[in-house]
Amino acid sequence: MSVAEVHSKQRRVSGWPRLGLRRELLILLPVAMLILVLLSTFTLLSYRNAIQLLILDRQEEAADTAFRLSVALLEPKISQLALQREAAQADRAALISTDGETLSKIGVFDSDNLLAPLEGRPLESFIGIGPNELLPESIAGFAMLPDAAQQTILRVDLPASELARQQRNLKLLAWIVLPVNFCMGLLVMIFLRHALKPYDILLKQARSLDPSGADEDEVSFLIGTFEKAIAALARLPESDDDDIAALQRTLTPSLESGLLLLDRAGSVLALNEVGSKMLALDIPESGTEFDDLLTGHPELLKLLRNTIEREEGVPRCEITVRTDNREITLGLTIHALRRDDGSVRGYLALFIDLTESRRLAAEEKVADDLAQLGQLAAGLAHELRNSLGTVRGYLTLIERRPEEETIVDYLSEIRRESDHLQRVLEDFLTFARPETRRIEKFDLAQLVYRATVDPGLDAKQIEVSAEELTSPHITGDSQLIEQAIRNLLHNAARADRESGHLEPIQVKLQSRNDGIEIAIKDRGPGLPAEVRERLFQPFVTSRPDGVGLGLSLAHRILTLHGGKLRIEDRQGGGTQAIVWLPIGTLATLGNKSDAGPMPLQKVQKDINVLE
Repeated sequence: MSVAEVHSKQRRVSGWPRLGLRRELLILLPVAMLILVLLSTFTLLSYRNAIQLLILDRQEEAADTAFRLSVALLEPKISQLALQREAAQADRAALISTDGETLSKIGVFDSDNLLAPLEGRPLESFIGIGPNELLPESIAGFAMLPDAAQQTILRVDLPASELARQQRNLKLLAWIVLPVNFCMGLLVMIFLRHALKPYDILLKQARSLDPSGADEDEVSFLIGTFEKAIAALARLPESDDDDIAALQRTLTPSLESGLLLLDRAGSVLALNEVGSKMLALDIPESGTEFDDLLTGHPELLKLLRNTIEREEGVPRCEITVRTDNREITLGLTIHALRRDDGSVRGYLALFIDLTESRRLAAEEKVADDLAQLGQLAAGLAHELRNSLGTVRGYLTLIERRPEEETIVDYLSEIRRESDHLQRVLEDFLTFARPETRRIEKFDLAQLVYRATVDPGLDAKQIEVSAEELTSPHITGDSQLIEQAIRNLLHNAARADRESGHLEPIQVKLQSRNDGIEIAIKDRGPGLPAEVRERLFQPFVTSRPDGVGLGLSLAHRILTLHGGKLRIEDRQGGGTQAIVWLPIGTLATLGNKSDAGPMPLQKVQKDINVLE
């Protein structure tokens, strides 16, 4: 049973005649507002009457007190002490002559004219007055003293601060409740029809669709019409065209890249203006075959044809297309638009011109290479100049004093400088163009153990830990990797010697992130701040006798093998070099020792392809 039928059945069961929601609101809402106004006004008046009754009771009490005191004070001599005794329950009391002269009083009065509250009215017996402007916080009782020698009036003031406060609250409530009631009633009368206007429009539209429901209850009729509309929408078949059209309207005017929208058969639905200019094509009519549109761009045509045949999208790729006068490089992504059940309803191709960005990147790379070349040349020239200057100085000394015994020391220094020059040139050549080596599968743990027994370490104690290593085998150039590890060990040993620490160098191997991590830890002085940011640049060193190619060469060798190197501070003091090498990075290039020599430049190119 529908909601409309339930509502209609409830209306028939109740037997209550319905006037329609609109008429009922026009009647019931003003009536409810009127009742609310009457109730609030009645409550306010009841509050006012209650306060008035309390005031009258208090006035009668003040008048009775004044009368009783007047009777009690009929003695020949009226003293202030007697008046004080009889008026113990009052705030103030006074005896006043009829002409206003104060004969006796207790307490402090606000005014010298103690008969002012009577406002000139003759006093025949007794009366209570207040609270008012003259008596803001009290009620005064007045009484004539009977049988007195002269006409005397007794005034007694009783406290009435709470009644005065209630009087003030009543005035404030009256100024709030009555205007609010009036405004609420006015707003209901003015805006009720405006509030019902959307309901009237909806009801009018529903009756225009079904005139037979004019005599039916309005609410039941509206609910029934809404249910029929929902049922009709549910029976409508799903339209791919509507979804594609909505996508076209949303994306086409807002994208700054090229957009090509196809249906599942390959017919062109939309090509935006940016894409048409990029491909040098006219904007096609809807339904044009993409084969006809892209005849002049066979690379793009082939890619789209394969996408439609496989019914799969294409992740980001780059293709070269030729326009009328130039070749451009496009960055292209094709998305397969699918329904909820996974079937394809169309294809969306987004592309952007990368020609200019590729040109700028190439120019930037050339500039970087030239800058690095200049830095290498400057560093090499600096080292050669210093060493040649030293050699020349010693040769000059030998020429001047060829027969002195110190010539042996001079020759030793010349040999040392020659060895330094040879080392600089060898490191430079290795850094500039690594030797051609064999790619092979080897045990990295054994390589590290072999590097730790290098005589150049001056018998520095080294502790190697490989317990957390799952598999020690990797593929690469073992000689180059050993050279990189030796350079890092030499740096650690020199750092320990400079700081005077005798603690062994810690070398730890462990499997991590599909690779092997090697941590080489020393207790040296740490990294100077001035070289931290330029650590892997050639000829950057913090040692006076250093060349500055050891870390650069190690970094270059590890990078060529797809690895990483970072130098960081060690907790507790010192430095640690963290090396990470992937497992099997070069496995596809051959894993046999007789695979033949392979230049590392070729290896690096193949690594880029694999990545």
